[in-house]
Amino acid sequence: MKRIIIIVVAVSLAATGATAQSASSRAWQQRLEVEIPLPIPMVELESINPFTTNVDVPPVVLGSTAPRKVNVSGIASVAAFVDAKGECLGAVPLELPMPGLTSSLVEELTGSRFDAATAGNVPQSSWVVLEIVMEGKVKEAAVVDQVLEMPDPESPPVPSRPVAMRPPGNLRNLKATPHDQLTNLASPRRIRVRAPGRDDEIHLRALVHVTEEGRCDRYVPLDLFDGLNPWVSAFLATWRVQPATVDGVAKATWLVYSARVQIELSGLDSTNFRVVRDREFNPDEQ
Repeated sequence: MKRIIIIVVAVSLAATGATAQSASSRAWQQRLEVEIPLPIPMVELESINPFTTNVDVPPVVLGSTAPRKVNVSGIASVAAFVDAKGECLGAVPLELPMPGLTSSLVEELTGSRFDAATAGNVPQSSWVVLEIVMEGKVKEAAVVDQVLEMPDPESPPVPSRPVAMRPPGNLRNLKATPHDQLTNLASPRRIRVRAPGRDDEIHLRALVHVTEEGRCDRYVPLDLFDGLNPWVSAFLATWRVQPATVDGVAKATWLVYSARVQIELSGLDSTNFRVVRDREFNPDEQ
């Protein structure tokens, strides 16, 4: 930032002679603009985790129950390559709501019929992104191990990001028309995806809030399949916790909860789908 300092120079000239006493002084001013660079202060921001609370004694989970027969649902995002004849030649799962869906999505979509994308009236080969609603049930679950930690006071926890899947070479090398050149996107005539039931071990990590009464009343998922949120919510609702204390008084606090959970999933079925028109898939960017 530069500040401009204005220097005003005034010079008075007095008339001489016999009329000097009656003549008023004449003054003129000249405006000079001088740029003087001034140093600016440096501001150092503190590293603060808003979820941190100073306590004398951290919370302890006294008991919990893993719920059974919980309905779960979520959206699977998948990119499908559709040729100019309307046949799906393959698919790439992008986001999965539950474990065990990758092969089922690819197998069910490959070979399915679409209305091909068009540029004007001419059919085109293209990629299209679909969202498919999958529903099922967590039949049984058991916590294998779990850890409860106070958050790092200087570093807020960061949600994990799913690892992007790369399309196989046979799909990556196919020529596709970009979205901005298409009049209409490819659209499936029918989608039916079924995934068999399975046993799986999932890794769960979340920020959980424990009240002064020793109950978990809300949480922030950090590492979790989105479709399993109904089960996690039901599980955390069963918690009985010895709350944190400060000077012997119970205090609400946030904690980082990590666990390995063995779950038995029922079969999963698709119930609805839609074409995502504002999302483009580019295999070269994966």
